[in-house]
Amino acid sequence: MNRTERELLALEVDAIHGLEEGAAGTPATVKDPSVRVVYAWSPHARLLALGAHTENPGHVGDEAQPYVPGEPPRVLTQLAGNIEDLGEGAVSVEGGPSYLFPERLAPRAPAPLPVITSDGAGRLAAADLVRPDNWQPGEWAELISGAVGEWAMAVHDNTPVSICFSPAANTLAAEAGTWTRADFRGRGLAPAVAAAWWHRERRNKQVLFYSTTAANHASQSVARTLGLAPLGWIWRVR
Repeated sequence: MNRTERELLALEVDAIHGLEEGAAGTPATVKDPSVRVVYAWSPHARLLALGAHTENPGHVGDEAQPYVPGEPPRVLTQLAGNIEDLGEGAVSVEGGPSYLFPERLAPRAPAPLPVITSDGAGRLAAADLVRPDNWQPGEWAELISGAVGEWAMAVHDNTPVSICFSPAANTLAAEAGTWTRADFRGRGLAPAVAAAWWHRERRNKQVLFYSTTAANHASQSVARTLGLAPLGWIWRVR
């Protein structure tokens, strides 16, 4: 099914933050309480979504600003300034590129470590793994059960050292969440587990996304290694 860039941006924001489209002429709303503003744009589309307690700025008049990857949209910086002027505390503005997984990934060489996935055998194996320190027990149990979505893990000494997973439940789309332990980065594990996740999750979702921050060059390298298609940039005010 072909989708416009605006539809794809909305699906990705929904997969990451939860999105409720607004009435005609009004911005959308994000459900994620940690986000005050989300602005997603691409060469031919843009999407503004406000946090539940962020004041509606009315018509933002951003149509004339051309899309430039890495350049914060003027409306975003304006809204960030408005939030600070209202005495609601300091804000942070962060953005990064987003990508689309293609319908097919090129064949890859075997991963340098064993990779298990969220099939029946993988879920049984995951129950015996040592939980990584950065995962809370409840989060870990939800992950390995597959309650939110599919996952893939590279394992070393009975411990996951690289994981790709679906951070949030969504009926149509999924965003790849990736983590690699610091001492295992640079070994090609992230592309391997992301590809294994794609093989699992593509059976359930219509569109699969990958995004990162401007400063995370290693994560951008994963997208290039996998041959993902650039979509646009997602900016956030927190």
